[in-house]
Amino acid sequence: MIRTVPSAGCGVKVGHISPRLCDILRAALISRSTARVILVGLTISLIVGLIIVAGSALAPFLIGSVLVYLLLPAVNALDRWMPRWAAILLLYVAGLLVVITLLILLVPSLISQTIRLTINVARPDQLEQLMAQIVVWYQTNVPREFQSPLEQILRASLPGIQANLSTLATTTATFLLGQIRQVFSWLSFVVGLLIVPIWAFYVLNDVRKVRLFINRQLHYRIRADFWNVWSILDRALSAYVRGQLLLALIIGIAAAVSLLVINLAPGMKVDYILPLALWAGIAELVPMIGATLGAIPAVIVTLFVGGLPSALAVLIAFTIIQLVENNLLVPRVIGDSVGVHPAILIIMLVIFGKLFGLLGVIVAAPATAAARDLYRYAYHRLSNRSPAEARALVLSPARPVARPDRPPAAAAFMRERPLP
Repeated sequence: MIRTVPSAGCGVKVGHISPRLCDILRAALISRSTARVILVGLTISLIVGLIIVAGSALAPFLIGSVLVYLLLPAVNALDRWMPRWAAILLLYVAGLLVVITLLILLVPSLISQTIRLTINVARPDQLEQLMAQIVVWYQTNVPREFQSPLEQILRASLPGIQANLSTLATTTATFLLGQIRQVFSWLSFVVGLLIVPIWAFYVLNDVRKVRLFINRQLHYRIRADFWNVWSILDRALSAYVRGQLLLALIIGIAAAVSLLVINLAPGMKVDYILPLALWAGIAELVPMIGATLGAIPAVIVTLFVGGLPSALAVLIAFTIIQLVENNLLVPRVIGDSVGVHPAILIIMLVIFGKLFGLLGVIVAAPATAAARDLYRYAYHRLSNRSPAEARALVLSPARPVARPDRPPAAAAFMRERPLP
């Protein structure tokens, strides 16, 4: 005989089972659910702990993840015309040819110019020559009634200016060289860097299989939430990473061309073009202040090498580059992929820089955007919205989805006052 035991709260059809036994079975089911939660929590804690302990050994795989992000759209496009593995190999060969070309054409000059830059800039004789040029320009362009008192102030402050500029240049060069040595002295980093292309190949080739594997491991109740969170993170990271790298390449090339043109102009002199342009491109990865960080070394070094007119020309060139970037390139390349208010972003830059150094400064913007969107998704899910509705509200916040249990008036009210 089969009967239902509603008093026990089991909600299932059982045989001749007492309510007490049904309560025990229900407690066992709850215990299994709790055990699954604990298992997932322990697994996540173990993964996070391994990442923290491994530390620098995982840095190459961070580069590999960026490589996967960059190549995945091209691989998906070529996958329509050729086998996936062939598309990946084709992109690898093209990238290898570009790297070899750069190594042959640019790297020797880059190394020699960088060495000369660290040795020659901010020498005492160069500082004296620079200050003499500034004094001559000052005497030529400033009215005589103002020259005498200002020259006295300039002579009194000259030793301090020389010491400060020399210290600044030496400290900057030492810091940059120290960072380069630290990166390339890691044996694990070098070994991992050799493994990264192989690892990226497997990830790119088996990305669909990985998705199916993850679906098999996930409970059907959390599957939609998992992929929604993945979509939110992917939107926050992928567009920003690709856009920032493209901007860095464009700004580096524009800086090199600008410095070269200024150097060819009559009466102008600019040296160390490759390291200064490379620094301008790398600094562009830092949001908000990257363009300024890229321009400062170029202006200071040119002031030492070519004098005040050349430095002013470099300053004007970098100002034009920044204006073009802010008004033309950024809206088209990156758009509103981050959407974080500048005041909040500056605070997060300071926090991430303090915690994670240069890498933290670079990833502060997408990490902040991802954290904001994940909070909004969790908020909507806790408000009894379905995974599809919560995802739509996060990915398209200007067009909220009305819940089925709300009347049209409530939906109109939601449009007027959107949820955070």
